[in-house]
Amino acid sequence: MKELPKVYANQIEKEIPNNKEMFYSKLLSSDRGVKNIVNEIDHIFGDSDFVYKKRVEITTDHDVFETEIVGKSGSFLLTMDGQKISIPSIIDIKKL
Repeated sequence: MKELPKVYANQIEKEIPNNKEMFYSKLLSSDRGVKNIVNEIDHIFGDSDFVYKKRVEITTDHDVFETEIVGKSGSFLLTMDGQKISIPSIIDIKKL
C-alpha cells in the first residue's frame, strides 16, 4: 500500500470565536403546560375504542368547538361534516 504524504498542522495558539462555547435551550411552551398536539392526535387514533370516528373538543387559535374527527391527512384533521382543521392551529384537543 502506498503511504500518504505527511501534512504539516500548525499549532493554534489563540482563541477562534467562530463557534459558540455554550448552548442553552428552554422550551417556552413548557411553562404554560401546552401538550404536544401531534402526540395527542396519534394517541386518539391509536386508542382501542377508536373505530372510525371520535367525538372531541378542539381549541384552535380562534375558536373552541366540538366535532367528530374521522381521519388525518397531511397536516389536517378531517371531520365527519367535511371540515379540514389545520393541525398547527390547534392549541388543545380533548376526547369527549
